[in-house]
Amino acid sequence: EMMRAAFLPFRLPQTMCSWRPLNRCGRLGGGARLRWAPSSPSLTARGFGSSITLRCSSNADMSLGDNILVVGSTGGLGSAMVSHLAKDENVKKVYASCRKPTDELKALKLEKIIEGIDLLTDDCGEKLVAEIDDKIDLVIVVAGYFTTETFDELDFAQSRKMMEICAFSPLKIVHALVKSKKLVEGSKVLFITSEGGSIGLRTFKEGGGNYGHHMSKCAENMMGRLLAWDLRPLGIAVGMAHPGFLRTTMTEHYSHHYEEMGAVLPEVAVPKILKTAEELTLENSGRMVAPLGSSGLGLGIYALSEPLEEQGQLPW
Repeated sequence: EMMRAAFLPFRLPQTMCSWRPLNRCGRLGGGARLRWAPSSPSLTARGFGSSITLRCSSNADMSLGDNILVVGSTGGLGSAMVSHLAKDENVKKVYASCRKPTDELKALKLEKIIEGIDLLTDDCGEKLVAEIDDKIDLVIVVAGYFTTETFDELDFAQSRKMMEICAFSPLKIVHALVKSKKLVEGSKVLFITSEGGSIGLRTFKEGGGNYGHHMSKCAENMMGRLLAWDLRPLGIAVGMAHPGFLRTTMTEHYSHHYEEMGAVLPEVAVPKILKTAEELTLENSGRMVAPLGSSGLGLGIYALSEPLEEQGQLPW
């Protein structure tokens, strides 16, 4: 703060709000100068034989924030996510949205359960925003929909439903949150998407089919990527996370792969997914990552030549 007050003759963009000393050599002498490149989130001060480099980042505190919104709070992962956050003493308020709350959800200590949010409606975003009283530090979109199909038995009605819930509705919700000023500079958005939306992870060994699922998740990943660029000037970071191969009702169709592919309970995946949210910044905004690494990739593992570490970036 002293450096900024003493030497900065200009105002840095508001998104650059956190300062971190990276290197220090002695004390600044007379005639010290500052050098800042807009393309790099760093500032260098130079004097006679001395140097201080400062790094700036809008999300440098690496925290989840005080107020968190979870969209889709009654499914396996959504329920586990809200339950975990409700017990986190560092989180002040948790908003949980759903169509109809479960008894388990009602039993949690939450700021508000926002029910009646139907992601198949065009005004789901506006209805959600009307029930939120605070600025949101982190929104996690967990809601999804999945059905299976084969080339011989295509189901376009179900495919359209998957596209609406997985790709269009998350965009509607984030758009409404931004336009209502509920998401502001420093806020974060994390979409729980899927490796199933990665073109690079599809292989002949896995085979084809499930067109609606793969297409809707691919569309969600593209939406998140584009949204990251639109929201970056506002200081809002956007990330996509494959939650892992989870043992939930949504994946029961693949239960015969549970042991082979290392499927885990949602409660195991939640802390690693929240770590993704903590580490999300403007500098890494727009990525699709695997919080559990290779162990949670499911059938996408066939495309990897080397193991993927936890929080590793997935191919598009």
